[in-house]
Amino acid sequence: MSVLPARPGRPRTGRLGLILAIVLWAAGAACGGDVPERSYPHRALKRQEFGCGARSYWLFEPAEPTPTTAPVAVFLHGWYAYNPAAYGAWIEHLVRSGQTVIFPRYQADRLTPPADFLANALAAAGDAFDVLETSPVHIRPDRRKFALIGHSAGGNLAAQMAAVAADNGLPIPRAIVAVMPGEVVPSREPSLARIPATTLLLVVAAGDDRIVGDLRAREIFAGATAIPASRKKYVLYRTDLHGGLVADHFAATAASRDLNDGEGYLLGLQFVRARVDAFDHGGFWRMADITIQAGFQGRTLDEATDHGMLFRHLGYWSDGRAVFPPVVGDDLSTIPRVFPGNGLRLFKWSPLELFPTDAGPE
Repeated sequence: MSVLPARPGRPRTGRLGLILAIVLWAAGAACGGDVPERSYPHRALKRQEFGCGARSYWLFEPAEPTPTTAPVAVFLHGWYAYNPAAYGAWIEHLVRSGQTVIFPRYQADRLTPPADFLANALAAAGDAFDVLETSPVHIRPDRRKFALIGHSAGGNLAAQMAAVAADNGLPIPRAIVAVMPGEVVPSREPSLARIPATTLLLVVAAGDDRIVGDLRAREIFAGATAIPASRKKYVLYRTDLHGGLVADHFAATAASRDLNDGEGYLLGLQFVRARVDAFDHGGFWRMADITIQAGFQGRTLDEATDHGMLFRHLGYWSDGRAVFPPVVGDDLSTIPRVFPGNGLRLFKWSPLELFPTDAGPE
């Protein structure tokens, strides 16, 4: 186990120099000026890895000071992005804000069948709760405050885990944040209609996402039929070339090399693309924070966001122009489509492609 010191980060600025007018979600007001160093209630985090292989996981807990109990968020990475450093800045934000984060690996390597992802993630989360609830050196989990966050394949897993959480001994999730969700291999099980009606659902797509498009995002939003419209929102981010913000599949990654465990594919490329910018501070992180806190407080998303209005503000550029706002709604017919809807499918998973026919798996 190691304790990481606080390392304040400053978002990357665009070519005009971003003045990020962060909307204060407590007051509902926007303010201009340079992005200040964020003040967190915890100065550091501690981390520990448990298990090995596809069912292993990282546990990140707030420190300095160490609370006696904490809410828990499961953070589910994208395909091949099982090095937590690719999302490290977001994880640090969550943990230093006071949440314990479980980061399931769920994928040992490229040979892990996608059909095993859900079972692996559920097993990791279940073991992590057992550790948190029984070990004298870990922070006790507040089972009343449980959330699921995922990007890409992890966004899809977040929705699937929510549907079967109670069946697997996990708490009922109060919030799901599914960012640019995609499927490696399509599956209709479990039924997303099983996601509890009390759960808040935030589904995010990106207008220039050529990897997964918006097909699965729309399926998840429409498939969660038990959740009323007041408790779910669909958000479509759009590119703003005025300041160099590109709403593509990698916009939600936010690297911190402090969390680099040395594993993974194409790490250099992952880290280059995983920049921290206005989409993170003013968008993904803030929207997730608002959704999760509303879920913990028993509020609807309509109540917490003024019917989505709070999600539409990303800030202003230094010349006074507003950052191009996302489209927000609960009626998919009013949300523009992403083309191609199913992405380019640059990577395909097939046992026959991974194993020679004369040396295939038994």
